[in-house]
Amino acid sequence: MDEVALARRMKFAKTWKVNPLIAEIVEILLIYGGSAHRNLVAERIAMRRTSEHISDGLKREIFEAFDTHCEGAAQASQPALVFLPFGEGSHRWSLTQDAQSFLEHGPSSLSRSALCL
Repeated sequence: MDEVALARRMKFAKTWKVNPLIAEIVEILLIYGGSAHRNLVAERIAMRRTSEHISDGLKREIFEAFDTHCEGAAQASQPALVFLPFGEGSHRWSLTQDAQSFLEHGPSSLSRSALCL
């Protein structure tokens, strides 16, 4: 695994206080320009971890982490890092503007609402 990517993911997870799996999802979405189909994201995470195709268990874990993050952010009235740009039932995932800015420019780019996590 790329050491720079790992360091960036750890910094992101620590700053945002999120599940490390969400940090991986966010990083993969950044690689794909901020948006991608959930299966592509899951396959890329699996390839990074094991260099093999994704297992059903890991895929389920990734999908649940995404859903849990989105639901948790909404219930806590906090900004989410990822969202479904085409609404419920969509399988396309996207980064929020705050998450994308943080990864591209660092913590100084975060909005005030994002800093209140």
